[in-house]
Amino acid sequence: MKKIVFSISFLFVNLLLIAQPTNSNSPKALLASGDEEIEKGQYYNALAAYEKVYKETKDKDVAIKIAKTHFLLRDYNRSVNYYNRILARDKANKYFEEVPMFGKALKMNGQAEEASAEFAKYIATGTDPNLKAMCELELAGLTMMSEMKENVQLKMKNAGNRINTPESQASPSMDSEGTLYFGSVDYKDDDGKEEKSSKVFSKLMSSKYNAEKGWSKAEELEEAINRPGYHTANVSFSKDGNTMFYTRVVSDGGLMEESKIYCSTKTGSGWSPALEVEGVNGEYMARHPVEGELFGSKVLFFSANIPGGKGGFDLYYATKTGDYQYATPVALSTLNTAGDEITPYYTEGVLYFSSDGWPAIGGLDVFSSKWDGSNWSSPMNMGLPINSVVDDIYYKMDPAADKGFLVSNRADAESKSLKSKTCCDDIYFIEKRKLVIDLTNIMKDESGKPLKGTTAQLIEMSQGAEGGTESKTNSTGNKIQFVLDKDKSYKIIVTKDGYFPAEAQMITVGINSDTALSKEFILKMMPPESDVEIITMNEPIRLNNIYYNYDDDKILPDAEKDLSVLRDLMNQYPDMVIELGSHTDSRGDDNYNQKLSLRRANSAKRWLVNKGKIVGDRIQTKGYGETVILNNCTNGEDCTDDEHRLNRRTEFKIIAGPTTIEVKKEVLNKKAKPNKKG
Repeated sequence: MKKIVFSISFLFVNLLLIAQPTNSNSPKALLASGDEEIEKGQYYNALAAYEKVYKETKDKDVAIKIAKTHFLLRDYNRSVNYYNRILARDKANKYFEEVPMFGKALKMNGQAEEASAEFAKYIATGTDPNLKAMCELELAGLTMMSEMKENVQLKMKNAGNRINTPESQASPSMDSEGTLYFGSVDYKDDDGKEEKSSKVFSKLMSSKYNAEKGWSKAEELEEAINRPGYHTANVSFSKDGNTMFYTRVVSDGGLMEESKIYCSTKTGSGWSPALEVEGVNGEYMARHPVEGELFGSKVLFFSANIPGGKGGFDLYYATKTGDYQYATPVALSTLNTAGDEITPYYTEGVLYFSSDGWPAIGGLDVFSSKWDGSNWSSPMNMGLPINSVVDDIYYKMDPAADKGFLVSNRADAESKSLKSKTCCDDIYFIEKRKLVIDLTNIMKDESGKPLKGTTAQLIEMSQGAEGGTESKTNSTGNKIQFVLDKDKSYKIIVTKDGYFPAEAQMITVGINSDTALSKEFILKMMPPESDVEIITMNEPIRLNNIYYNYDDDKILPDAEKDLSVLRDLMNQYPDMVIELGSHTDSRGDDNYNQKLSLRRANSAKRWLVNKGKIVGDRIQTKGYGETVILNNCTNGEDCTDDEHRLNRRTEFKIIAGPTTIEVKKEVLNKKAKPNKKG
């Protein structure tokens, strides 16, 4: 049987995170070890080996391997950085065949314009027809995204830490009694200690909802379902709620050796022991079962890599012929592509599924297709906010309740992803808004022409003070949408480098029905000789000289000049409240660095309070550790101390008070734009 490497999105996690020792530390041996780990699906092990080699040799071929491995681990930001450092200097076009993958990494890192340029470059001069076809598909997805309007009726919310863990979750599904079931993996035992990777398996979990307390802490299902030594996931329920479908996977390291569909029936005491579903399993990987109905009969939809299919994993259905028995699987040929089609869900004549073979906003996007009794309609991309620039899978929506679920590795403030902002899958709740107040902000320059590349901040006002904020940037168009709540007052601030900011107020008091609002902003260009820097709320501003010695939190003498400037600004704007955020370089333990950075921020605050005579309540501190690196000096990189020093810094941003302030350019560095380093 052909072995399949675990894809993080497919089962939902790359299971082994702990690097294994190699037999030799020579670059040649480490490189061979890394290549072997890639073949086994052990991407973190491979990355550790490659980084050791690159640190010693600075071999560009190894840097490309690191870029590819970061992509496999869904750390798109680091993948982009490694690709960029090689391809930007590749005057001889030695690595030109890597351009399409660089484009994909850019796309999934949210850099649409840069990705489009790379895809277009390869289409123009590339020679591989398969890579050209991939680039054309990706460009079609980016074009679709630029013309797409977000479905503002839908509200997405992270399910929170009672359900999501720093690792990955999968297949949320509700039983007939309102209990949530899903797949999950946790690398800690009952005592909170790290388990050895060889002992960790995905399991089916359940959680109940309480109106006062919310979702209960997830609990494992019994061993009759979660069989020891197997990965159990991909849960769904029959329409009557009496049958639970799921999969069991056997793996060798990161390789999927077997994946079969099972079911259990509801009894008076719980769920029956697992029964293998007959007819749908075979010498292939069968996954993602969900019940549906075609031609007046119950069927089971699922995803499988049956030989003779169109791509890696295709969609199939099998008609029910008896208890736990189904007929020969039939391919959904008009929906399948050369890519992967997974996680089907059927309701009211519509099949929803995820695919990377149709034009997509991100990697795996959610699509829908209607059944007319004999044929499936052409798949329709579900658009924003269901889809994102990364992977979106396991979409399930109850039309009657206007609620549903989604699994995504999108970057989210509430996500606690283990290794990077996009490494791991979280469950999201979807809810249809009862009232939609849709605000479209339209940005133009002084001549009335559309102004691209603006950022809009939505600030909720409460009794004259700023509350929660939301920020969006549109690099490809001049419109930015927000959904407002009723009976609220808002302030909108629009900014763009080289232009004076513009702001407006919006009040929703008295709006009781769905309403579409629009607001036009005219931004005036700053004169070229302007010596004024405009600072807006929630923008991190790096002071010139607040740096630190390695592993130290003491304020250096040079820093006092900048702290004095900050003191003067706070005196000039007496209602201004700031966040002092401190950062470390990448050397050392992540947890230690986070604590060190908080000590540094508190050290700067003490100076402002004690020597600057600023009231402490006006200064909030935060330690970012090594999560926001300004250059290429990430883990494993060989950098000078001066290069590392750039990352040992303190920044400030306005979190309350004036929405914009003017500062002389020579006083501050340019606005800190950390290009999303992880």
